[in-house]
Amino acid sequence: MKKILVIILTFLFLVPFSTACGEDPILESNESAETTSSDLNAIPVKDMEDREFKVLCWYFGYGSKSVLGFKGEVITVADEENASAVDTAKRTVLNKVQEDYNCKITGTVRGDDHIAFTNTIRNMVIADTKDYDMIFDAYGNLAPLVTENILYDLNTISNIDFTNSWWDQNARNDLSILNKLYFMCGDINTYDNDGTWCTLFNKTLQNKIGLGDIDFYQLVKDGEWTFDKFTEICKSGITKDTTGDGLLDEFDTWALGTETYNVYVHVVGAGEKIVRKDADDKPYFTIQEEATSNALSKILELYMDKNTVMVANAVPYTNKGYPNVWEATVHKAFIEGRELFYTCGLINVPSFRNMDEDFGILPIPMMVEGQTDYYHTVSIHNMSAVCIPKNVVNVEDVGLIMEALGKYSKEIVTPAYYDIQLKYRDARDDESGEMLDIIFASRSFDLGAAFNWGNTLSNYMVMDTNYTSRFESIMDAADLALETTLEQIQQE
Repeated sequence: MKKILVIILTFLFLVPFSTACGEDPILESNESAETTSSDLNAIPVKDMEDREFKVLCWYFGYGSKSVLGFKGEVITVADEENASAVDTAKRTVLNKVQEDYNCKITGTVRGDDHIAFTNTIRNMVIADTKDYDMIFDAYGNLAPLVTENILYDLNTISNIDFTNSWWDQNARNDLSILNKLYFMCGDINTYDNDGTWCTLFNKTLQNKIGLGDIDFYQLVKDGEWTFDKFTEICKSGITKDTTGDGLLDEFDTWALGTETYNVYVHVVGAGEKIVRKDADDKPYFTIQEEATSNALSKILELYMDKNTVMVANAVPYTNKGYPNVWEATVHKAFIEGRELFYTCGLINVPSFRNMDEDFGILPIPMMVEGQTDYYHTVSIHNMSAVCIPKNVVNVEDVGLIMEALGKYSKEIVTPAYYDIQLKYRDARDDESGEMLDIIFASRSFDLGAAFNWGNTLSNYMVMDTNYTSRFESIMDAADLALETTLEQIQQE
């Protein structure tokens, strides 16, 4: 979706590499995937006669020490004095839409209680109070509202053209169900980008441990950044008892810092999902297919190696009473230069602004060499998607405002967002923009993870190799839950 802008920014901020890209099959496949039919078509302008459009946005990272910088989608709680470039760009878009459409856009950003937040959405539709016109929350949090008939089918709004380049085409294809679309993302929101998973690596530690001759970026561009290569590097003796106490714990040096959710992230990296969809846009499970099993076998072999990998939300770290086990273990180790690889979301990047060491961004490894592309998951809870409550007044006007916000955000907010991401990289790191290109062009959204029918996602996150029997034991319940969802959607 944002490929064109990333290329422009790479030329502006970094050293040009267009000739090399033209010869790279991986990059060529990503670029062609971003072509859209409408691109920057003009959209209608309408006098909204001073109508007030209200936005409700979940405050992602509220109170967190490792998730920093988010201040709201469309509206922002950042004061002008401390506003980031992204916040300022969002205000510019807001003012432009308000002026062009003679309207007001106001709202609320709240992060106090997610159950209360969801109940606010549910109750305003049930009571028909029409408190908000647009809502931003993670699609995993919004999914339960679909079957309660709380959210509008965005595909029925004629003033929204989802083929326009300011909408994420992968999200458009992946998030629909029975040809209905209840939540979406694009340039109108930035936290969907932040919720994209990647691999960070510590350049300073890489050189310190004698691996400076490995060009990770070139491996990516050559299609050789595979899980086997990743495992080989991780198991090359990087993990050390640097405290000298005879134990390997969160205070030592590690090859990889991760969490149990990332078992699923690597399955997605293999090009697999919990569900795929048939020609009628109906989801069906794929978790028992051979490709998923083969991927899980490799992933768990590495993740269960406690002499190589630190898994934050697993024993023994979960037994230590940390208020936030991720921040106390894998996040802290990366900041302190004691972790070569860190598999996490781009949400974590701003928290590394004061790191002494240099670091870079890499895609999630391919599962096998020869795979057609890299694939990246977007967190189901740490990302933002936009939706419209079922009871809004004149939904076509809401749709038109969403289109305008998306178009202007592509022109104004997205460049600011990429500038923010790139400025946390070493200025001499010409490949940073290129890696972000690959990551964003290959994002994958999984309805199976969002709806978690039969608790399927949770069963990827169990740290043992009994996944075949686990999946067999839940399939009846998962199939029933999926069919129930489909029936409820068809009845709307």
